[in-house]
Amino acid sequence: MTPVRVIAPILTFLIGMCLIRFVVPGNNWSNALLISSVMVMIYYALSYIFERSSQKSHSADQRLPFFKGETRLAASLREAIIIVDDRLRMVHINPAAHALFPDIRVGESLSSVSRHDNLEGLAGQALSGDTPEPFVFQVYDPIERHIRVTGSILRPEPVLDEKSRAVIIFYDVTDLERANALRADFLANASHELKTPVASLLGYIETLRGHAKDDPEAQSMFLGIMQQQAERMQRLISDILSLRRIELSEHKTPTETADLYLAFLAAKESVAPMAKQSGIKIKYEGPKELLVLGQQDELVQLVLNIIDNGVKMTEDDQNIIVTGERVQQWEPTHAFPEQPIGADFSRRRIVTPPETNEGFAQIRIRDGGPGFKKEHLPRLSERFYRVAGDRSSKEKGTGLGLAIVKHIIKRHRGGLLIETAEGIGTEFSILIPLAGTPDNDAEPPLNPAPISLARGTYLPN
Repeated sequence: MTPVRVIAPILTFLIGMCLIRFVVPGNNWSNALLISSVMVMIYYALSYIFERSSQKSHSADQRLPFFKGETRLAASLREAIIIVDDRLRMVHINPAAHALFPDIRVGESLSSVSRHDNLEGLAGQALSGDTPEPFVFQVYDPIERHIRVTGSILRPEPVLDEKSRAVIIFYDVTDLERANALRADFLANASHELKTPVASLLGYIETLRGHAKDDPEAQSMFLGIMQQQAERMQRLISDILSLRRIELSEHKTPTETADLYLAFLAAKESVAPMAKQSGIKIKYEGPKELLVLGQQDELVQLVLNIIDNGVKMTEDDQNIIVTGERVQQWEPTHAFPEQPIGADFSRRRIVTPPETNEGFAQIRIRDGGPGFKKEHLPRLSERFYRVAGDRSSKEKGTGLGLAIVKHIIKRHRGGLLIETAEGIGTEFSILIPLAGTPDNDAEPPLNPAPISLARGTYLPN
């Protein structure tokens, strides 16, 4: 007990007695003593009440910083965080959680977030001090998302009379789940594509070792087919590795200067023997220099994939028309020519180019093939997608060509448009950002050596 608390009631008692005895008429010392004693008792009662109130206030002040610390930390994190009490009522929802679940409110049950059976069970495990097993659930409003949930206990200070809370953390793993699904589909498709030529090779090997071992004519035929199947596997593996390499560097925008016209020349040279054999001529109209921001080898592969497919699909003795130009101000409303490719035409922007102050170099590649139906347009950039009813089945494509084209375009921050009409043909439009004003003193880019053909785009042969 402090000296103030001892001296204060004694002084109160003495002063009260004197005031009552000498100031109030008719009071003697006995009355003064009684009234002063009552005053001291009232003093102690009021002192006790004030002390208890102060203790409660101090205890609340101690708890408040603890809870404020929780919420301040939760608000600073990018993950969606909800704090629940021992009754599984939400006592705090950080901004990220509000954005992920816009309809929930503080004070509501945790079940208002999702009716998934494991959610409240996870929170209960966290409150009991256990380490709950994370799980993934889906939400469909406003869009479909995959949410991974985990939780942990929030223990109060031992000196505070307060119950534990649990922090529930929600991670939006939609992109990861989709990537895993795409990877699984890719592996399944790649395995299927490799399975066919491998089975064919094994069948022909068995035949050569059996019935055809003494038949030179059959051996020659079977060895030719086996070579075709082996080359198909080689192209498939090459395209898979090429696609993987481009995807890994897709986030890095090329900064060097390349020439889209030289890329066309290299691609034309690569397909020249095949085009000559079918009597197909590749004609170019436009400037002889199209300087862009790009990686020269990738641009060659980009143009080559489309021209190679165009040669395969074009009827014998027809032409492939390639048009080059500089587009200073590209607008989505003028993406395609006013005059369509044919009467019953279909169009799609596979990759929409971003805005740029420098403009684009554009190359249009129009073949003389059969075209295809519009229902195939949404799936053209899918891996291993092929359109049935191709003109020739002598050389099957890998189905990865247009996927490679799309990813090269994305890496170069360009655009890819397509227009087709059955019985008329197909025209691809490639847009790559211009490199700006060329430096007259700079050396022109070297003409790269032709790369191996990456066969197969949206139509197989």
